[in-house]
Amino acid sequence: MEVTSRYSIDIDDINKRNSENVYRLIQRGEDAYEEQVKDIASNIKTKNKKIVLITGPSSSGKTTSSYKLKKMLAKLGVKSFVVNMDDFFKDLSTVPLRADGKPDIEGIVALDVNCVRNCLNEILTTGKTSIPTFDFATHKRTNKWKKYVIEDKSVIIMEGIHALNPAITKGLDKAKIYKVYVHCNTNFTFEDRILFFARELRLIRRLVRDERERQVPFQGTIDVWQDVCNGEESNIRPFKDRADYLLNSTHYYEPLLYKNLILEKLINIKNQSDTVKMLIEKFKVCSTISSQFVPKDSLIREFIGEEI
Repeated sequence: MEVTSRYSIDIDDINKRNSENVYRLIQRGEDAYEEQVKDIASNIKTKNKKIVLITGPSSSGKTTSSYKLKKMLAKLGVKSFVVNMDDFFKDLSTVPLRADGKPDIEGIVALDVNCVRNCLNEILTTGKTSIPTFDFATHKRTNKWKKYVIEDKSVIIMEGIHALNPAITKGLDKAKIYKVYVHCNTNFTFEDRILFFARELRLIRRLVRDERERQVPFQGTIDVWQDVCNGEESNIRPFKDRADYLLNSTHYYEPLLYKNLILEKLINIKNQSDTVKMLIEKFKVCSTISSQFVPKDSLIREFIGEEI
């Protein structure tokens, strides 16, 4: 397994770098991430892989990473297609219920595993397959199937929370499959202590994205965060060690960017929760970076949106 080691970045250091040259600081973060994607693409081409499976916890950037990889593979002359594993969901009415009586939509029981395996097997044996389409408005599979032809030098990239579950690849030729686990693998420190844990960075990413895309107030995202993390512990993290590559999606400058985007909004929240108060205190030691400096094609745009 090719991994990125656990990183620790000092807030004082990035504050200093920000004051000296914000462009250089941001480019350093972008380059560190892009070099990993380049490594993955090179491995896929060199090892002649046909299927790439990508997973990661919430707000790790796995969706954008899938398309970044597609773009990098193209530079190496490898054509690829990105498929979302969500299209293999079963009709909601057939999904088994949890102990609380709600459908277990996060568990692998919600996924048509046999259909996934059949499609992957067809790719490996015939170079052709058809992928279903799931309608999230009706919570049902449609009658539309998309056909794919995977040529000799082509790759299919499948992204989803269950992508590394061994049930997905049971009976398949593992030599033709490459597995990637996307995560935030960096803690930010201040005065020899951890200021932002990697998991907190993902929470902040989700706060920013959920408010922007879904108009979910910060506290609403915070309230469900523990359930999200519990689901990750059950469905995603147990299979982390099966990955061929651990992709660290942390960008050096993120805390400074998020302070600029959300600190004032956090301060204005009435009846602040302990988590809100904690984030306010932590952001106080960070300088700020405007989102206008973030490249338009940065992975971070998955969370902050288009240039403001």
